[in-house]
Amino acid sequence: MRASPLARTIEQFCDNRLFDGVDVDVIERIAPKIGVLHKKPGEVIFREGEPGDSLYLVGEGRIQIAKTVDTGDHEIVDYVDQGSFFGANALLAGEPHSTTATAVKPALIGALTENTFQEILELSPGRLHMNFLRAVTARIRSANAHFMRETVRAERLRVASALANAMIHDLKNPVCIARCCSDLIATESVDGHLRELSTMLTDTVNGILGMTLDLVDYTRGSISVTKRLVSIWRLLDELNRQSLHLLPSKNIEFVKHIRYQGNVDVDLGRFARALGNVIENAIEAMPRGGFLTFTSDTVEDQVVLRISDTGTGIAPESLSTLFEPFERHSDSHTNGVGLAIAKAMVEANGGKISIRSVADKGTTVDIRLPKPKGE
Repeated sequence: MRASPLARTIEQFCDNRLFDGVDVDVIERIAPKIGVLHKKPGEVIFREGEPGDSLYLVGEGRIQIAKTVDTGDHEIVDYVDQGSFFGANALLAGEPHSTTATAVKPALIGALTENTFQEILELSPGRLHMNFLRAVTARIRSANAHFMRETVRAERLRVASALANAMIHDLKNPVCIARCCSDLIATESVDGHLRELSTMLTDTVNGILGMTLDLVDYTRGSISVTKRLVSIWRLLDELNRQSLHLLPSKNIEFVKHIRYQGNVDVDLGRFARALGNVIENAIEAMPRGGFLTFTSDTVEDQVVLRISDTGTGIAPESLSTLFEPFERHSDSHTNGVGLAIAKAMVEANGGKISIRSVADKGTTVDIRLPKPKGE
């Protein structure tokens, strides 16, 4: 006789670490009491502050555990993969959840109520205590590693902030001299090529100063923007001035798919520099050349901008930390703050940024902005 779909589903929880060494008859007795939850990517299993009245087993998928920080954002503190469990701290302490659990991939979750958990504890106390001890030890190690990463990152940001402030101070005189020289050339010269070079010099100097100011604001944790309506074509012009003009020398062909030609409400300089950081990463991913595609479109009340490359792609294990500052990835020689600043700038302009990638095929950066009213 074939097992029912529910029975087959329950079987996926039987190999969970919670049941390591637990007698089969105990598991069979408990199995019918496991509540089955199916969660799509982005769906929440429980939120910070909600009652901690259940323990959760991961039968399939991956769960992100995040905590609200002082800025109001959510900081990822852990991931729980298939075969493990979560929610134990709140259940054992009888307190509300201190974190939020969200499905990263399509997930199959088994929920054990407090009564069911107590029953397992009574039936197999020795094994359950050992399994919990091992799980707690693993979480402590993970928490310690996370704490050390955050401590090192905070110190690096402090140093970066000090350096950026010093750079701005030291750059004032050279920037003023370069601007004066550029303006003088533009005013006095009748050579069109020389005037064009003068404009490029001014743009480069302004870009260096702008990037330094972006770094200072990022390290301070406070980014101010002056937004105005600009068309997609105006944004592309700014991108061309800042970064797209480098593509031909890198044997990279630029492709445009402009399905939305309206306006976006952004701080043009800062937003374009954020996209420039993305484009710079794309260029590095295509050392032998390739295609860089810019797409503009709309989805409901959002303007969607996509930048895609045909480069080397990003390893799956690196995707979750791409926007973290100073994270070194095996497929990159850089470990700076470029993408972290890009994310902060996009969010300061009211948008969201995400990345998807396929190894050896390329990467797509997806940016979504609120569609201006009347567009």
